[in-house]
Amino acid sequence: MLQPPRLLLLIVSCLLVLEPLAKAGNGTPTPLDKAWTKIEPHGPDLAVREIMDFVLEAAGSPNYEQYSTQIESALALLEQKQDLDPASKTYGNFCWYWHEEKPGDLNAVEFIAQKGALVQLRFAKSLSPAALASLNRLLSQSVEGIHRQSVNVGYTNIFLMKTWNLLALGEGLQRPELVQEGSAMLDQWIEFTSKNGIREFLSPTYLAVDLDSLGLMANVLSNPPVKEKAERLLRLFWTTIAANWFEPAGRLGGSHGRDYDYLTGHGYLDQYLLPAGWIDTKQASLSPYILVFNKMARWTPPEELHRQALSAVPRFVFQRWDAPPACWASQYIGHHFSIGVSGSCQGPEDKPFALNLAGPAGPKTVMVNFFMDGRGDPYGNVKTATGSSGHKKSHHLIPLFCAVQSGPEVLFLASHATGPNARKTESPLVCLLSHMDIPAEAEVWTGDHVTAADQPSQPLAGNICFLRMGDVAVGIHFVVALDTAGQPVTAQVFNDGAAYNARRLTVMHSGGVPENGRGTLAVRVRVMEGLDDAGFATFRRSFSETATSAITEGTTLRVRATGLKGPLMLEADLAKGQLVRSEGGDPAMQVDPMSVNGKEYFSGLVQKNAAAGF
Repeated sequence: MLQPPRLLLLIVSCLLVLEPLAKAGNGTPTPLDKAWTKIEPHGPDLAVREIMDFVLEAAGSPNYEQYSTQIESALALLEQKQDLDPASKTYGNFCWYWHEEKPGDLNAVEFIAQKGALVQLRFAKSLSPAALASLNRLLSQSVEGIHRQSVNVGYTNIFLMKTWNLLALGEGLQRPELVQEGSAMLDQWIEFTSKNGIREFLSPTYLAVDLDSLGLMANVLSNPPVKEKAERLLRLFWTTIAANWFEPAGRLGGSHGRDYDYLTGHGYLDQYLLPAGWIDTKQASLSPYILVFNKMARWTPPEELHRQALSAVPRFVFQRWDAPPACWASQYIGHHFSIGVSGSCQGPEDKPFALNLAGPAGPKTVMVNFFMDGRGDPYGNVKTATGSSGHKKSHHLIPLFCAVQSGPEVLFLASHATGPNARKTESPLVCLLSHMDIPAEAEVWTGDHVTAADQPSQPLAGNICFLRMGDVAVGIHFVVALDTAGQPVTAQVFNDGAAYNARRLTVMHSGGVPENGRGTLAVRVRVMEGLDDAGFATFRRSFSETATSAITEGTTLRVRATGLKGPLMLEADLAKGQLVRSEGGDPAMQVDPMSVNGKEYFSGLVQKNAAAGF
């Protein structure tokens, strides 16, 4: 249950957000007025989907009549940016940005149709005859764009959005074949996920996009079988959120698929966590503009899920996120820390290792992460154009990554090749570094002393260091750290992240443009909590004395470390870029596709009338 002060803050925030969207008085511009001032000049960087956002919010506002002219103009602008050439591969799709001449990011049609279908289903009467005719043309052509975009079932957020679009457009355009197609897609996704888990696992951004589409299916459609399935899937998603929840930082713990926030792991999901009462207005606030959509997509999770997330500590969580054997993620959640890892890294936005610590900054406490960097961007704050439409993002490299976890211990290995046979990167490498960002509040110990925060950098004696925050101790050992010539290097702690409330541990495989070769490292991490000064000293001594080994045979690297419950071992073929074998994980705790403490919870949640929880 929410405590009274927190509940009061939530109520006040909701009242503030629900100030009339299109009713200001005194000549004060409303949020809709402000949105239109950005759309009307349609500058080159205007995201076309924002135009449909305006149409939905204006058509659904109490004073929609006063926006009739703008709605007509907005829909006309959208038609200008729709590909209407039947011979084009992108026929029916949209440009993502106004400056584009042809569609680049083909997801544009899905985002625009998602809200356009809502206008058609719920607010058609709010439109003038000209606007309604424009909308119907636009959506009819969008069906072709949707059909021409092939979406893999594992591309969760777009697959579910496409499913919603076909179901909603089928109702709105009175085309039952689209409803049938959307229903089949939903069943296909359920079948895939029941075996392989959620592909964009624990994404602070895309889990919320998934909740959008499922919430719309449950709340808006007049299709009882689909609505019932959507309700079950919403319970599944929220149970997964609860299972992986780290309360001291008000965010998802564990490793993440597709996480844009390198340092603190927040995203669009906060817009769902706030009204559900899991976080408060100090962490996030609802948009004063996107109200109609939020209300239509919102689904309230059972209160017992949050209670269970707070009480079921410690716990071990396991989930699959795709069919290949290496596509898994695990996490150990304690009272003041959580540590999680993935079996592989599949994309430049993945966060394959993450350690959360309870700190005084709460949700702003920097997490201990890991990524390989070829751009000289150690804190993930430099965004550059990516993809066919040039979306500004901060992308890291995609190394060979493999790992094993046993409770609060992790051993992971990462390697990235350089030269002509290397995996293609988005931009030429200017360096090759491995980083673990760490919170500035944490003490960093090397040997028997705390490192000085006023020195730019310091080497880690024996490639071992310790973090201490509150009663939590973290041991980090770079068992292997090799430059691109295959020579050992020393990891360092850098104090250059004050602007981000962070520091970093860095291995320099190549400080400049790397020569042909490979940068490789293997890291073991152990965490314990409830330690006083004496306990911390004992922890440091025990961790430092733990036996480790690293053996290279040709292109195969075998790394071993003694763990609390037994040996942890990884063997990888670096040339082939694949894991050969691993040891140390507990099969009883790694139950497919999603489990907590060895108890699988997916099957029950996809059954009718199943209780929420894990």
